[in-house]
Amino acid sequence: QTYNIYGALAVVPIVIAIDLLLVARVVARHPDESWLPWVLVLGLLAKLLGTFARYYVAYVVYKGVADAERYNIAASYQHKAWRRGDIVWEISGKQGTDMMEIITTAIYTVIGGTPLAGFFVFASLAFWGAYLLYRAFVIALPHADHKRYALLIFFLPSMLYWPSSIGKESWLMLFVGVTALGAARYFTERRGAVLLLAVGGVGLAVVRPHIAVLMFAALLAAQLFRPTGGTTAGLLRKGIGIGVLGVAGFVLVSASAQFLGIDDIDAQAVTETIDWSSGQTQQGGSEFNPVPLSRPHGVPMAFITILFRPFPFEAGNAQMVLQSLEGVFLLGLLLVSWRRLRQLPRILRSNPFLWFTLLYIVGFVLAFAGFANFGILARQRVLMLPFFLMLLALPKPRPAIFDHLPLRRGEVGAVAGDDRRLMATRR
Repeated sequence: QTYNIYGALAVVPIVIAIDLLLVARVVARHPDESWLPWVLVLGLLAKLLGTFARYYVAYVVYKGVADAERYNIAASYQHKAWRRGDIVWEISGKQGTDMMEIITTAIYTVIGGTPLAGFFVFASLAFWGAYLLYRAFVIALPHADHKRYALLIFFLPSMLYWPSSIGKESWLMLFVGVTALGAARYFTERRGAVLLLAVGGVGLAVVRPHIAVLMFAALLAAQLFRPTGGTTAGLLRKGIGIGVLGVAGFVLVSASAQFLGIDDIDAQAVTETIDWSSGQTQQGGSEFNPVPLSRPHGVPMAFITILFRPFPFEAGNAQMVLQSLEGVFLLGLLLVSWRRLRQLPRILRSNPFLWFTLLYIVGFVLAFAGFANFGILARQRVLMLPFFLMLLALPKPRPAIFDHLPLRRGEVGAVAGDDRRLMATRR
């Protein structure tokens, strides 16, 4: 207990200093985004507050009855042996849990056995995962509303709270960001895409291989929709990409089958395993009855549940009340963004990254539709929310007088300026 506090007093300032140095480096590389420094600094401060709240709930409200405490206990015993050079680990069956114990042990080997500081280290990983998602959005959709997306991804309460503890969500958020950045660079034909995709795939697969499968399946499907430009080179490039991503997908599917304990990879086995996992979530005080996908309204209800529930009248505690208010906010933002969403079909014709985003959202919703606990659902969906937020930050629609003009690269600023001047003239 003593080192938990005093160790954190030594470690946390170092973690924050490293984060601020990285922020300064990011700002120096992107001087055109004059508003970004304030968003990153304030976003980092908000993340620190979210981390304090997450730690308080886990260790004061729930008195250590949390997944983070399991990883903390294992790492507290093992990290001293690791410091002596006796680095041994064992995967006993629950791959994700065992790997998180190993990852936490590796971090404790550096910072010591302090869960308070550990929360801040993991929260920092999640913060930079959010930044990588933002950078992927900027690269893949250069004409989109980047400021709106940054404000959403860095300040949405779920993003501040859930991926801010010793646990899978923080680790996965980092590698979801790495994978998304790799996808953005891949579809825009920039260097480093393959390395980013490989690192992201491995980082996801060691803890949650089925999340890696969802992302790479969406990536493969988006490659099928990728325009070839009507050239032989474009067609060849598309075919090679499909082949490489297909092999990667097969490897990840095999890993997920082993992770889930499925001997034969078929629809029935996967369905039975998901149904069993869903039954396991019907406990803990926040359970509800999900609508089966087999019913006519099952799929629409699954999207509503994953994205917006619990509703305020379903909230049973303070955490659920806050979660429900966020759901109402997102639903309202979706409704007021209908003009942006109307452009979706037009953008999809030329932007495979947007296909990747949509397909990942659909796959995630269908995969988690059977989960029957609002607490578990809120924690899991932060791995999908950043992609949903991308849809809410699509480019602002152009005035009707410009609809006959093509929108070329670099014209967004000029169009926005014309839009403002037009509005001023009308007033």
